[in-house]
Amino acid sequence: MVIIAFLRLIRLPILLLVAAIQAATRWFIIKPMIEINGYDFIMTDFQFWLLVLSSVFIGAGGYAINDYFDVKIDRINKPKTIIVGRLIKRRVAMATHIVATGLGILTSAYLCYSLGMWELTSLFVLAAFLLWIYSTNLQNTILVGNIVISLIAGFAPLIVGLFEIPLQNAAHPDVINELGYSPFNGPAYWIMGYSAVLFILTLAREITKDVIDVRGDKYYEALTIPVVLGVTKTKGIIMLVYMLFGALISYFYFTVANVHIGMSSIFLVLCVIIVTQLGLIFKSRTKKHFLYSANLNVIATMLIVLSMYLLQISIHQHFS
Repeated sequence: MVIIAFLRLIRLPILLLVAAIQAATRWFIIKPMIEINGYDFIMTDFQFWLLVLSSVFIGAGGYAINDYFDVKIDRINKPKTIIVGRLIKRRVAMATHIVATGLGILTSAYLCYSLGMWELTSLFVLAAFLLWIYSTNLQNTILVGNIVISLIAGFAPLIVGLFEIPLQNAAHPDVINELGYSPFNGPAYWIMGYSAVLFILTLAREITKDVIDVRGDKYYEALTIPVVLGVTKTKGIIMLVYMLFGALISYFYFTVANVHIGMSSIFLVLCVIIVTQLGLIFKSRTKKHFLYSANLNVIATMLIVLSMYLLQISIHQHFS
């Protein structure tokens, strides 16, 4: 029971999803694009998994400290599923945050030093700092907390590119000088698009979760969007975010995805999910309805990650 509670505390499924996102970025975006140009990875697989481990450790520490500070509100919003103070002692949650965050920063520092990119350690320190500030202050500040968490989610694939692409540029200066541009800019743009999609999906889910938790947030005077603007206006904002998501994936599909049956199927399913979300949010009246929407958002995120396998086909078609 305690082990299960601990895994729930650190959100193991989400951490595994982060690892999958970063793996998909490496092998389904970067790899096919550098192979087209006749190159191979600079980062070894061992170094890449150190990067993933750093991200997972810092994420685990962030979830632990978030639950630590959310005990009072969670007693109102989810009294039956609360972890800290019921299944896990508060000091254990705090210790988990300190140990996991420390391991994440130390692992990232070793990785950055071994690659000669020690300055990138600051990005991991910044992520850990933002997760702490989010838990203590920002999550109760209108929109700012939502944006911070969404930026961190979008940062998961971006950090993979921030390591590999500069290493490729440094290893092939002659090619860059000859062409007059870096052939490794291509994967950078695709990774940024991937990050943008994850940012928007996370933003929609975080605002939806604020609606789910509005009772406890209102009791403790937290300045979340539904507390400040009301649930009706918040529903409109969530719908706008999903429409933005629809516009972004449509642009990608019709301009650079190079239509094939696999990508077309994914696009069709995502369109169905977006339409379903819009209808669900519009008609939502109870906490259960918004929970359905949040769960559907997770399915869409997982589908985006799985579609990265098919994306490599589009990449080969687009650049061949």
